[in-house]
Amino acid sequence: MQISKLLSNTSIFLAALLVIGCSGSGTFTDTIAEHSRKAILEERKLEEIKTYPEAIDLIGNSAAIFSIFGTKAVPLQSAEKLHKAMITKVQGMALYNTILSDEKLNALLEKNPRIAQGKEIYLDSLTVVSVSDKDLSNPLGHYLDVDNFLVFQLDRWPCLTCRDDKGLRMKLRLVDAKSSHIIWTGIAEKRILDEEEAADIEALALNLAEKLADNFNNRFKKKWHRKRFENLAKSVS
Repeated sequence: MQISKLLSNTSIFLAALLVIGCSGSGTFTDTIAEHSRKAILEERKLEEIKTYPEAIDLIGNSAAIFSIFGTKAVPLQSAEKLHKAMITKVQGMALYNTILSDEKLNALLEKNPRIAQGKEIYLDSLTVVSVSDKDLSNPLGHYLDVDNFLVFQLDRWPCLTCRDDKGLRMKLRLVDAKSSHIIWTGIAEKRILDEEEAADIEALALNLAEKLADNFNNRFKKKWHRKRFENLAKSVS
């Protein structure tokens, strides 16, 4: 009862923040990634940025992966497959030195109910109103000992018997845990399904999730010229 009330009050407050944030020029979703990028770079050592700008990475060395299913329509079995597929996909990328396993993540949260509650409130605000609260993300990242949160969100699942809700939509967000900045948001969706896709929605969802993960990898994987500058930096240090 206490948690439910807290979540409700938090959602109302965060919704108000979202309205304020959207009142300026441009849209909240259009500007948040660029704002986050600038803010994170400003927090880095200026000398390092001036000398080797190509070697500056927005992505961290470690991550925790969360999956949020905002619709009750998705079958539990499909949800589990999507979560495991996303973890497997990210583990196969050369992006992180450490990815927190589900087993370790769950064990850590069980040991600290306060952090676990904060995690639920944080993910609720992030996925419902796109607000990333530093007061929640910072202690969570510190406790889990990770630099980034990678949040997979599925918020639409086709209802073939419904008149309107027949689309499939998912997001992937990269968050800097320490600062709470949303570094990147990717979206994959299928608004209209053909007969073959409607016959196997789970396969379609897995395919979209894979493409979404590929977009993330292509955005943040180290290009050859960045590796060259990193090697130059090491050679002169």
